[in-house]
Amino acid sequence: MEEKQVEYQKLTIVKESSKLMAKLPNRIFINGRFVGIMQQKSVSIMIPEGIYNIMIQSPFPFLYVTDEVEIQAGVENVVSFRNRERIWDWLFTIDLVLWIAGFFFTLPYPWDMVYEISTNVFLGLWLIYEFCIRKKYYRIVQYKRLRD
Repeated sequence: MEEKQVEYQKLTIVKESSKLMAKLPNRIFINGRFVGIMQQKSVSIMIPEGIYNIMIQSPFPFLYVTDEVEIQAGVENVVSFRNRERIWDWLFTIDLVLWIAGFFFTLPYPWDMVYEISTNVFLGLWLIYEFCIRKKYYRIVQYKRLRD
């Protein structure tokens, strides 16, 4: 009886992140099985050729994305992902700077009230947005690179 040899292919997972965003680890699942925690910008896995469901999960389990990825022979299979919050990152950074500045100076009436209302509305809109995209929190792009 002839035993078939399984050839493993290289799958590289790359995290693209904003410079403003904290470098948080991500949990990686392949076909529903936990593979590991991604703490670097890039990791590589040797995996047999085929089609797999890859799930990338934030440290908060309700924020994730699942996508089907095809692993082919003869190329380096690359999956890159990033969160969908580039604009929100900028707005939060500006709000954080204004909040810290509030310890050193006080806005005159009515601007202090305008700031408080707008920052709370902003937080509420962000929470609604997070809830709406929780299953598509990351954007995944798959591409192939020729091997060296």
